[in-house]
Amino acid sequence: MNLILDKIKHFLPTALRMTVVSFLLSAIWLGGGAAAAQAEVQPSFLYRLSNFSGPVPSSWATISVDEVRDEIYVTDGQSGIVRIYNDRGMQVYQFGDDWNSGSLLLDAAVRDDGDILVLTRKFSASAILVCNFRGERVADLALQGFSPDFADFSPTDMVYRSGRLYLLDNNLLKLAVTDSNGHFLTGYDLGAMLEIEADKRAATQVGGFSVDHAGSIYFTVPVFFSAYRLAPDGNLAGFGRPGSAPGRFNNVGGIVADDRGYIYVADRLKSVVIIFDKDFKFVNEFGYRGRRPDNLIGPNELDLDDDDRLYVSQLASLGVSVFKIIYQ
Repeated sequence: MNLILDKIKHFLPTALRMTVVSFLLSAIWLGGGAAAAQAEVQPSFLYRLSNFSGPVPSSWATISVDEVRDEIYVTDGQSGIVRIYNDRGMQVYQFGDDWNSGSLLLDAAVRDDGDILVLTRKFSASAILVCNFRGERVADLALQGFSPDFADFSPTDMVYRSGRLYLLDNNLLKLAVTDSNGHFLTGYDLGAMLEIEADKRAATQVGGFSVDHAGSIYFTVPVFFSAYRLAPDGNLAGFGRPGSAPGRFNNVGGIVADDRGYIYVADRLKSVVIIFDKDFKFVNEFGYRGRRPDNLIGPNELDLDDDDRLYVSQLASLGVSVFKIIYQ
């Protein structure tokens, strides 16, 4: 570097010399900073969720990790099938293809007792079905004790975490928390928090949401080019700016956070997953549009397991790709 600067001093006029030196120093500082940041968290492609015929095709399927039994539930709303994979990414079971209920399967999750909860929707009505380990419907989960503010609540998205059920109504932009049996515990009016008028909420909508082990709720709002963290104490913090540069948002979708505080956000349009630290500082991004194994096309739903594997659902029938998160 010193040799380069010496040559600049000899061959360039003073004014131009200062400009070039400043540019070089800035480039080196930014490049070094980016390299250091990228070294914090490095994803490594492992495989795509598969059966004995190869990778299982799906588009924007929803993902839920059963941490107790180390299994991954993937709900494909287009086919009406819930597929179950082991912790090595191989399908071990499926159900839903013989239901013929006329309902759209939106999501699935597993309670601590092993019962499977399946969120369905028929026209504008939602229902949560309780199924046994074979996927056989044994009961309906009744939502009980909801406050008057949630009288019209009809969930469209579901997350089960630490004995609690987190339900999102994406049309009302309201989020309800219940116990594992559907008894109302608390609720959040996300639309009011974001100052969105009632008649504009259905057109705004959340792009993706998740809950970490500490009980913080993460969600994205694509039309705001933003992601948010809602702490258990009700404190809401947001981050994100529009743009095509690394760390900027185009069309954000799924979001999930790990136990170290790193936050992963899917950008559907850029076809990348963007990583931030707990202070919302950009760390790294990976993916990029294409059909190589480590590429992504329209990534959306995200989830993490206890072995630092990140699951990413995609468009174009590419199914779910799995990445190992390596911390430096």
